Amino acid sequence: MEIFRHNDLHHLAQVVKSGGIIIYPTDTIWGLGCDALNQTATQKLKQLKGKPQDAALIWLLPSITAVEKFCGAVDQLERRLLKQKHTSVVIHGQAVRVVRSGWLNRFLTLCGVPLVATSANPHGQPVITSWRQAVLLFAGKTDAVVRGRKIYHQTPSTLVAVDHTVNPPQIQILRAGAGNVR
Repeated sequence: MEIFRHNDLHHLAQVVKSGGIIIYPTDTIWGLGCDALNQTATQKLKQLKGKPQDAALIWLLPSITAVEKFCGAVDQLERRLLKQKHTSVVIHGQAVRVVRSGWLNRFLTLCGVPLVATSANPHGQPVITSWRQAVLLFAGKTDAVVRGRKIYHQTPSTLVAVDHTVNPPQIQILRAGAGNVR
């Protein structure tokens, strides 16, 4: 397993582009990630985590433009929700979150593909708070880890969907979390 710092984004992006699995600090919690469009990598990640193979995974993207590229058109309400911090939104059946944090936004841009964001812990277990804990849990099973700060809050993103079958469309909270949906 390679250990990277936040400033070694090009090499880390190459790990993702080549189908690798990484441990990294998301904008909410420590995560496991891979190229969301690489089915082999996503299946390996789910197996590593002990997550059911049919379980959905949240994608991180650097902009609403990228969301539209990979998921399709975004309406005005979805656009507003995507601009909210720590909020994942289901767009055409895929949960996505736009990350604006400095290093992670730059990293997502370099990857050029959606990055899976799932908590770096075995499925159903407590969320971890440091990269060292993640390394101990997944030693030899991931390709890279980003060294970083301890994350004291242990709350994943809020997950929402927009019900377009009613007029006006309504926000449905699927999972309460760190986002403050308004």
